[in-house]
Amino acid sequence: MVGRPMLHRTLLTERPIQPATTAVQAAPATARRALLAQVQIGPAAGDRDAIERFERLVEIVEALGSCVLALSGGIDSSFLLAVTSPLLGERCLALTGDSAAVPAWDRADAAVAAGEASRHGTRWRTIPTKELDDSRYARNPRSRCYFCKLEVYGAAAAIARAEGYAWVVDGTNASDTQRHDRPGMTAAAELSVRSPLAEAGITKEQLRVLARSLGIAGWDRPASACLASRIPFGEAITAARLRRVEAAELALRLLGFRQVRVRDFGSHARVEVEADELTNLHSRSAVVRSRLFELGFESWSAAAYAGTGAGDSPNARG
Repeated sequence: MVGRPMLHRTLLTERPIQPATTAVQAAPATARRALLAQVQIGPAAGDRDAIERFERLVEIVEALGSCVLALSGGIDSSFLLAVTSPLLGERCLALTGDSAAVPAWDRADAAVAAGEASRHGTRWRTIPTKELDDSRYARNPRSRCYFCKLEVYGAAAAIARAEGYAWVVDGTNASDTQRHDRPGMTAAAELSVRSPLAEAGITKEQLRVLARSLGIAGWDRPASACLASRIPFGEAITAARLRRVEAAELALRLLGFRQVRVRDFGSHARVEVEADELTNLHSRSAVVRSRLFELGFESWSAAAYAGTGAGDSPNARG
């Protein structure tokens, strides 16, 4: 299992995928016009820069010819699929990893996005991923995401080669490229994965406005992340811990909290919600405590969501 991603990487190096350029693969002009019309009259209408970058995105996607699109279920990859599917149709395959680290809500959002894309002939497939079998990942180093992406993108690259798709693409946007804590992007580069949103210069903020213009449900959905980010670096990632975190967050979501993280410090859970929801969280402390204790936590604390993982949060328990 450990050797498989390296095999994919060697194959990509020896036989680089080239973009398709034949006329038969040109995107339908009607689809292009429809997409451009939507952003020009929607909420993005007043943002000339966003529209120009969107036009560039359309050009990039058309030039792909065909692709395997890594669909995580987040708004970034869902937005990219909403653009790619009408332009490429059946020449786009959406691929979602079936992993214990992928939250149930992301899997559900991926299914919704794939359902919309199927109207254009785009197919969707889920594939089992086995990053937990890789001790380099399971040990949970700071480079954890690198090994995860080697697994996921390596599998996508193998499918692309076997089935004749020109590129593997992901939902990385221009804002992501400004961060220095994304080891998964290194794996993507090594495997020749392209990021059309980043190539077009579309930022996260512009992406949300453009997604709203295209009528994408959940255009304002909170940022999501793999469940492994709830476990402090250096502590082993296991399927049982991931399932416990997911169950805890689902319970809090049912209480009405939209953005929530349950950081797993073994016997202690740190529950993070948006700062303006902390009062509500404290007022529900009895039911929160009950849910967490049912899952095996012995204590819990509340904190404002800071957008960082369990090992990096400024609210980390000392």
